[in-house]
Amino acid sequence: MTRTRDELAAETAPPVKVPLWTRDYVLACCANLMMGLAFFELVPVLPLYLTGQLQVSSGWLGWIMSIYVLAAIISRPWFAHRVDTGDRKKIYITVYILLALSFSGYAVAATALAFFLTRFVQGLIWGGMTTSGPTMAVDIIPPSRRGEGLGFFGMTMTLGMCLGPVIGLQVYQQYGFYVITWSSLVLCLAGAGIASLIRAPRRPVQESVHETPKKVLDRLVLRVGIPLAVNVMIASFSYGVVAVYSALYGKMYGFKYAGLFYALMGLGMLVSRFMVGRQIDRGRVAELSVISLGILTVSFGALAFAPLEWVYYTSAILIGFGFRVFLTPLQNQSGHRGAVNSTFFTAFDIGVGTGMFFGGKIYAYLNLNWAFGAGALLNLLAIVYFYRISLDHYRKNKLGVDSD
Repeated sequence: MTRTRDELAAETAPPVKVPLWTRDYVLACCANLMMGLAFFELVPVLPLYLTGQLQVSSGWLGWIMSIYVLAAIISRPWFAHRVDTGDRKKIYITVYILLALSFSGYAVAATALAFFLTRFVQGLIWGGMTTSGPTMAVDIIPPSRRGEGLGFFGMTMTLGMCLGPVIGLQVYQQYGFYVITWSSLVLCLAGAGIASLIRAPRRPVQESVHETPKKVLDRLVLRVGIPLAVNVMIASFSYGVVAVYSALYGKMYGFKYAGLFYALMGLGMLVSRFMVGRQIDRGRVAELSVISLGILTVSFGALAFAPLEWVYYTSAILIGFGFRVFLTPLQNQSGHRGAVNSTFFTAFDIGVGTGMFFGGKIYAYLNLNWAFGAGALLNLLAIVYFYRISLDHYRKNKLGVDSD
């Protein structure tokens, strides 16, 4: 059959690039940023307030800071199943509002136990936020630009993780702890309002059916990603230490601008986003993972053995760079979207929570230099584990997340 000139032109024409920065995608990124700012502006402030104002013991401090991780682990699998079978936008908005309300608990808490319970409740909600938000974002991003879209969406959380502590420390020094709690509440409510404007595509709500325990587990946990998830847990221990205790470390040695540490760490993460993205797309995951873990090992070792101000700030950039590079591969695993997000964030949170908890214990019995030294050793262990176990599993299961 003879083809027309228009048909031939259509076949040879370059593919049309689908726009990424649509109205709904921008709103999703803004909502994610607001959530990150609200949650993480409290992270470095809580240890300062609890030990300085409430005179909470170092032993209690580790429990308070890390208990939200256990709560998130408990709730996240359930939320992963719900977002894979239910109305993702409705779940996201509901959990976002609950997160906002949970900050009021800090405003009325007056004892270590009250803070502990508030963190636990907030952790249950956080498990839903970190599962439903990215999962709904995938529905908005065009399939042909999913990798790029998820990269920028994740970067908004990175900005929140790094700018939040800077803002929180500044507000704490100027206005006190309670202003931060209410500002986090307001930020979350504003973020929920932004998220409500997102026009997410409608998906048919799946009816609940009886499933065997094995099928339930398959929907909740990405089993092929477990080896790499263990690797993430090992490396994330040091992130738990640095996220919570770097401000205390700076205060202990009299460094003037502890908040700058988080800003520089964020700079390192942003730099890595633009420098290594193409290298990961070219399959150089093994090289980048080992390099990033090596950078983390050296950086945490420097904080342990050389408590100097210039080392403190330089390590912040390198730590941000290293973590951003290493934590990327697991998010490229195949499987149900909810299960992928659940597996990744659960692994990350277990490592971070362990670092927060044992960092507090080490701080109580030794000092923070030992805590950073433990982080260096575990990053070194993560290199060995990656080469011996994780690398083969990653190569076999590195396809993009395309299923619902």
